[in-house]
Amino acid sequence: MLIQYAVSNYKSIKDEIIINFARIDGESDDNWTIPVEEPRCRLYNVIGLMGPNASGKSNIIDSFYFAIRFIKNTISRKEKSKIKVEPFLLDDQTQKQPSSFEFIYIYQGIKYVYGFSVNSVRVEEEYLLAYYSAKPTTVFERQNGTEYRFRGNDVSRQRELSGKTNANRLYLPVAAEWGYDKLSGAYAWFENVFDQYENVRISDVLENIVVDEKKKSILLESLQKADFNITDIYVKKRKLEKQQIDVIREMIAKIVPEVEVDNIPESNPEIYVTHRNKGENEYSINLNDDSSGTKSIVYDIAELLYLSQGGIILEDELGRNYHTRLTEYYLKLIGRLAPDHHRVQMLFASHDTKILNLLNRDQIYLVDKDEEGATFLKLLDDYIIREKDNIELGYLKGRYGAIPYMRE
Repeated sequence: MLIQYAVSNYKSIKDEIIINFARIDGESDDNWTIPVEEPRCRLYNVIGLMGPNASGKSNIIDSFYFAIRFIKNTISRKEKSKIKVEPFLLDDQTQKQPSSFEFIYIYQGIKYVYGFSVNSVRVEEEYLLAYYSAKPTTVFERQNGTEYRFRGNDVSRQRELSGKTNANRLYLPVAAEWGYDKLSGAYAWFENVFDQYENVRISDVLENIVVDEKKKSILLESLQKADFNITDIYVKKRKLEKQQIDVIREMIAKIVPEVEVDNIPESNPEIYVTHRNKGENEYSINLNDDSSGTKSIVYDIAELLYLSQGGIILEDELGRNYHTRLTEYYLKLIGRLAPDHHRVQMLFASHDTKILNLLNRDQIYLVDKDEEGATFLKLLDDYIIREKDNIELGYLKGRYGAIPYMRE
């Protein structure tokens, strides 16, 4: 479970911004919180970013994606490949400084703090703290790229593993890959974070759902409750020709040249949905040919079901293809799905202001830019809001900032 995410000096983000999933008062027992027994706390399953266009909401989401991709792809990185990180460019100092990322999370009852800083050439800093008790234990520290400090009675083994860690790679995933058990738990959490840009295609996600009768039943039931007359969903496999596989490999190499491409699937699953019209007649079409709204809701619910062991969903422009009531329905699904899916969390950005009256005030961050062009956050809960206030109306009137100011 994610407790907190922090990032600094990344694209429009200059100074550190923090996204906190911990409930402030820790008392409420509503659909938006997840109880955690050890360490004892309550965490939100949904956090939202609201603000005008070009305020930096997408860059916050993208920074999370970058960090996860960098962690998960460390093993396959070519030795001297550049790190495609972009610092805050509107300041002469930050242009020369590394970008920093930090995750505070819980995995198998242990709280971890893992962070790293990178520039385009190497990892400058990396560290891991673990709460085996009430006090944190520093598991390892890495500074100036190659200077390591280790704890424990197997320092020689850890130094051996650090020697296998190239300048542009992270030590944590390298050590876990080489079977160092003391770091396997800390790294395993990142393996469970769903990243739609890495390794798992949405067609594969849907194929996983369709072959599982329980998940398929939940998907269809959820779609029907959302007023979609979809009665079935199934998969057809289409074999790929060698030329098509070569094209896919070339495309991947162009997009992520620093990562070595190994296995390309020899077949492509095509997803079909069956609709029922008012005359009770049924017809099936390829999901790719369906409406944007239908595709989006099928993908989004399938993603929730796919994360049966928990994980993080990152959603930029939530509700872009939805009626506002469908957005509300989808958000509530995160807390309503079967018990084995209750540890899914979501960080989203949206322009749907109805959400302001749906979520708690400490679930919403207002995003804006300062005079320097740097992104900053302010928690909606920081404002004095009376219980009877219409938050959406107050926001649209500019009471809390983070809105576009139009000139006549």
